[in-house]
Amino acid sequence: MLAGAFACMLGGVHAAEPAFSDDPVTKMKNWLHDDLVRFFTLDKEFALDPALRAAAEKIAEEHVARVDKLLPAWIEEERLHQSGAGKPPSSGSVHYAVYARILNELALWQLEPGDAHYENATLTALRTGPGACEVPGDTRFLDFASRIMRIQILPAAEREAMLASERTLLSHWGQPRANPAPWPDPLPQQAAYALLQRGPADADHPRLALPPVLAYRVLGKGVDYAGLQFWERCTLQQWWLNESLRQGVAPAAALNAFRYGTMLTVVDRIGNAWDKPGAADVKDPAGPPPFPVIAGRYGATGVTTVNVRLDAAGNPLDAAVTGRKVEVPGIRGVRPVAFENVFDAATVKYAMDKGRHYDKPSGKEPYKFQMNWSLDDDKNANVPKGAKP
Repeated sequence: MLAGAFACMLGGVHAAEPAFSDDPVTKMKNWLHDDLVRFFTLDKEFALDPALRAAAEKIAEEHVARVDKLLPAWIEEERLHQSGAGKPPSSGSVHYAVYARILNELALWQLEPGDAHYENATLTALRTGPGACEVPGDTRFLDFASRIMRIQILPAAEREAMLASERTLLSHWGQPRANPAPWPDPLPQQAAYALLQRGPADADHPRLALPPVLAYRVLGKGVDYAGLQFWERCTLQQWWLNESLRQGVAPAAALNAFRYGTMLTVVDRIGNAWDKPGAADVKDPAGPPPFPVIAGRYGATGVTTVNVRLDAAGNPLDAAVTGRKVEVPGIRGVRPVAFENVFDAATVKYAMDKGRHYDKPSGKEPYKFQMNWSLDDDKNANVPKGAKP
């Protein structure tokens, strides 16, 4: 569990928050440091070549030390920003915002392409490495370990250049950068399942064979994407990358889809700690949907665009989020990619709720609408409410 972050956040929402002072700042830096270390710790059970482990751990240590030096400035920047909004900042609200920034830096780092050699070598590892997704450790903290696993799959002669590229990509943390490529549409998991649901592969519908475990789970047992384990989802993403390349998709686009498909968003990391399955059920489908708790905790707001495919009677057949515009305190000047899917599940659930009917006949074009997600602006700003279209 994100121990330091949870200790501050859960206490900060329901109890009176301490005034902003040097003591909370010191505690905040310690909590943020501890969680940052978790993201860059290689599990003892991770069977890495000793030389590669030593080199990777050195990179991780240097990166954590560099971000530690950035934290005081980030905390002060957020304190000043919140002070300018008209009310004294609390240590809890500043911590939320700075931690959101760290989570977003992790996501931006996962999406950013490297140089040509790095991209080609990454493709090679994902095309030839059957164990690329079998990374031991807590699945919420495997960002760095997953990258090192791909490097281990490559020939030893490639590793020095790959590690140098990893250093370069990590050096971009906290620096101005261009926004990443857009979200794939459809998402890679949606495209993969759509292909698999067409039926068995044959001459008219060729496709690469699924790995045996996925064939058993997805085709045999009918497990949906949400029901797959972390490494199974990664394996499906790897399979889809190779299937996309077989179909002629440009390598850069295939890699972008894989990176979005395996990127750990705030929902992947800690969403279920607050948004339990079934907790958002609504008895009145005409009413506004519940605001996702994880979004409320971080103050995320925004607009989602959803496309709904209808049958002849106007009943929804399926729905998919096709646009996301989200704002999160603490993240400025770049897309909050770690939070952009925070309203996806609630949006799709609302669009597909039993009893939902659309006054539009079926056709080739889906029914499209937007959902606005905003926080209640009364005396209790921690009580969020959804907005129907």
